[in-house]
Amino acid sequence: MMKPALFVVATMLAILRGAPAIAQPVGVTPDEIKWATTGSLGDVVVLEGDPAKPEPYVLRLRVPPNNVTHPHTHAQDENITVISGAIGFGLGSVFDRSKGRVLLAGSFFHLPANTPHFAWTGPDGAIIQAHGVGPFP
Repeated sequence: MMKPALFVVATMLAILRGAPAIAQPVGVTPDEIKWATTGSLGDVVVLEGDPAKPEPYVLRLRVPPNNVTHPHTHAQDENITVISGAIGFGLGSVFDRSKGRVLLAGSFFHLPANTPHFAWTGPDGAIIQAHGVGPFP
């Protein structure tokens, strides 16, 4: 049986590979964003690049309220900016909110490659933007 964190990562990667990137040389407004559903992680939009390839990418995740992402790692560095709402991040291989920190809108978080981490949202969920060099996750 697949571990929950591995299932989430595998599902997200499959959806991201099929998600259309916004390929425009100009900016995009929030009402022009076309979200794709990822399942337990909410919705995603790829703003730049292909997160499945070893190239720069920018994506946004609309994480639903009261979401829990169990401890996992990523092979590449990841940079997170909280666009709206709040999201908790913690480091370690055991999910423990008391060992984490809640990041409000406007916060930034750099996660080095292979760092075990976990996340959660409160009753309002969050929109986060992730960027780095793929493949993601």
